[in-house]
Amino acid sequence: MSLLRLDNYNMPGHELKIGASMDIRTTDASGDTSGTDEVENGFKPKKITVSLVIKAIDASDLTELTRVAEAKTNGERKIYTIVNKTANAMGIRQVRFAENFSVREKDGLRAWDISFTLKEYQSNPERVEQREPKPEPVAQVSEGTSTVTDTAALKKAEQEIQEMGLVEHALYYLDKVLA
Repeated sequence: MSLLRLDNYNMPGHELKIGASMDIRTTDASGDTSGTDEVENGFKPKKITVSLVIKAIDASDLTELTRVAEAKTNGERKIYTIVNKTANAMGIRQVRFAENFSVREKDGLRAWDISFTLKEYQSNPERVEQREPKPEPVAQVSEGTSTVTDTAALKKAEQEIQEMGLVEHALYYLDKVLA
């Protein structure tokens, strides 16, 4: 018999089944070759899938479970401390309801099949990543000449251009084009 507890809430019903999964992300780095090189993209939060049956006579248990799934704290989905052998063996300590919450009438019986997903909150890899020092940004240095503008010289050149006659203007622009 499996036990599932979220904070002070004991999961109701019977036929409780727990599954767990861990998503390990990688990206193919072999390009168009047949190589097997991959780039590590880290571990994503673990997921717990739960299925159980609640008898129709215990409709208040379904109502309460729905309230637990919908609970919010400070406008965000509530985070629960989980007590379950499978979850705790995989290092999952905190979860919140995620992705789906499904209720179906059980064929031929007066009961509901219920299934939902709990997603890990603050996973161990995430906590380790947060503790690691962030690399310092590297300053980029350019090996070129400075382009400091001499504003006095620029103003003088603009004034000389304005004082030119029509022929001088034409020759000035022709010189610019040919240069």
